[in-house]
Amino acid sequence: MILSMCALPCRYAAGFYRTLSEESFKAVSMHNRLRGKFLVLDGPDGSGKTVQLDLLARFLESHGIAIVRAADPGGTRIGNQISRLLKYDADGYMDVNTEVMLFMASRAQLVSEVIGPALAEGKTVLCDRFISATCAYQGSNGYPTDKIVQLGRFAVGDTWPHLTILIDLPVEEGLERTGRKRYQKTKVNHTDAGQGYLFQNVVVDRFDSRSLDYHRRVRAEFLKLPDYYPGVVKIVNGSQRDIESVRREIEQIVIETEF
Repeated sequence: MILSMCALPCRYAAGFYRTLSEESFKAVSMHNRLRGKFLVLDGPDGSGKTVQLDLLARFLESHGIAIVRAADPGGTRIGNQISRLLKYDADGYMDVNTEVMLFMASRAQLVSEVIGPALAEGKTVLCDRFISATCAYQGSNGYPTDKIVQLGRFAVGDTWPHLTILIDLPVEEGLERTGRKRYQKTKVNHTDAGQGYLFQNVVVDRFDSRSLDYHRRVRAEFLKLPDYYPGVVKIVNGSQRDIESVRREIEQIVIETEF
């Protein structure tokens, strides 16, 4: 026999509707808070940010939130050409000033073509890396981070992330995850050039392939971001943790952060 809600004792029906109402309120509240918001996941190589961005996208979509995905550098036809030049196609040594300018050019195009229009439509933008990455990678090479932020403001205007989540872990652990061993040598077009590869079939870009000391400096620069970077910056420990526990912490941050 099928019972309707009317046939249930009043205390059970009241509890059911109260729970339903609370869940609906939470969903509406989160939808309203994240409307037109720009969220970024960043961190050292091998931190798992791309996997976590996929999981966060599914989580938000399951709550009826319209999202737009973006990736930096790249994400547009022009940006992808710049990204290719930055990572693989540079023929010769590239100065850190050149790197910074090219990254900013890619972001200007990304904001103009993808991020800006999506935010204007009230969608939530999820981006894999942003100016935070330049603060860490080029900042670790001696480029002043205050100048990076200034250049960023020129490139993207006021379109900065409302929330940046950094997934942190030791350099050695991150590089092991990417398939590079801690004793693996490096690639081309930087001060560690000409040392060769550990494996013939590994494709490593100019930044991934730099020395362990360089990557340690990058991690240190990421950890400084909460002190000066625009918007809210949260750090999540990604070391020796399973994907699900990191996922839950990131979701909690997104739910609880006041923008």
